[in-house]
Amino acid sequence: MTAKMTRRLAVLAISLMTGLLSLGAFASDEAAAGPSLYERLGAWDGITAIVTDTVALHHKNAELSHYFADTDDARLIGHVTAFFAAGTGGPAKYEGRDMTSAHASMNMSDADFDSAVRDVMTALGANDIDDAAKAEVKAILESLRPAVMGTAAN
Repeated sequence: MTAKMTRRLAVLAISLMTGLLSLGAFASDEAAAGPSLYERLGAWDGITAIVTDTVALHHKNAELSHYFADTDDARLIGHVTAFFAAGTGGPAKYEGRDMTSAHASMNMSDADFDSAVRDVMTALGANDIDDAAKAEVKAILESLRPAVMGTAAN
């Protein structure tokens, strides 16, 4: 995998997933008793559809498409789906780089980050995800902003 492709893979994976790994920070005891976010997002097949739709939106997005120009979409979707599944309570295990390392050379702007989040929210809506789950995903993504933008405290 080329460095350019790795960076592109990291953009989506990091944008979507690292925050999802911290889901426990957002889950209350009450929420823990119900279905996991993984289940509410449609389990493996639902998450694959969301990730596939998000990648397609990123390709069409003038602010983000340059990050994905030479990306192997099937590989990207596989990695991001595993990451997303692991971070939302599913069976997959993510063994990739952390958010800060993966985004360090990308020089993403806040506008890029906002645009990526909008694409994720659009994909969630297209997959009939309820407002409560959308809000959880958005909060998790926002919690990742400092790591993605390289402004996280060390």
